[in-house]
Amino acid sequence: MIRAVVFDLWNTLVFSPAGSPFQRLKDLLRPDQAHLFAALVRDGMVQPYSSVQDFLGSWKDSANLDDAQLKAMARAFLEAGEQAECFPGTPEAMGAVRDLARLAMLSNTQTFGLEMLDRLGITQRIRSRILSAEVGTLKPEPAAFEAVQRRLGLFPGNLAMVGDSWNDDVLGALNAGWTAIWVNREAKPRPAHHAESPIYEVRSLDRVPELIQGLQDGLRCPTCLG
Repeated sequence: MIRAVVFDLWNTLVFSPAGSPFQRLKDLLRPDQAHLFAALVRDGMVQPYSSVQDFLGSWKDSANLDDAQLKAMARAFLEAGEQAECFPGTPEAMGAVRDLARLAMLSNTQTFGLEMLDRLGITQRIRSRILSAEVGTLKPEPAAFEAVQRRLGLFPGNLAMVGDSWNDDVLGALNAGWTAIWVNREAKPRPAHHAESPIYEVRSLDRVPELIQGLQDGLRCPTCLG
């Protein structure tokens, strides 16, 4: 029985025309700094920094970041947040799902620069928000999903993950024993997977409430499109 629906944040609920600030950091690194990119991104996503300045300042010396880089990197995070928008139908979908189950959010993201959650009405609709930088682990790592289970006090079979990433959201949820709902807006072909895996597919969030209702009513069709 699905008792809670857990949404991914970026590219599931919201998008930013400015693009991912972490990916923009890659273009701002010099060739001699490029080898630090993966560590820089992971640190920003698993450590609870109070501000972008705090995050970048912790890397200034070890990565030899100059003032121009620091300014441009900080601007990347600011622009991503300022330009963030909900996908069409996001507020309505969250409201409809909330009538059926508890809502939560599990996101691979930093702890700073998320003021847009208030601006876009996500804070008001999703009270339980688990950020990777708060729990120190990233999807698809099992500990990320276990953190949600502890927070909500539910068993794996009671949870459904809604997200756009096949690796982070779908496979991560399946490995945790959850139901997976893949938001496949671009109609990409499904990667190979076990035919009996509880994977459901939607093209947009407006189909999620109907799908959750069906699952609660006993729907058993992993190959169905929501």
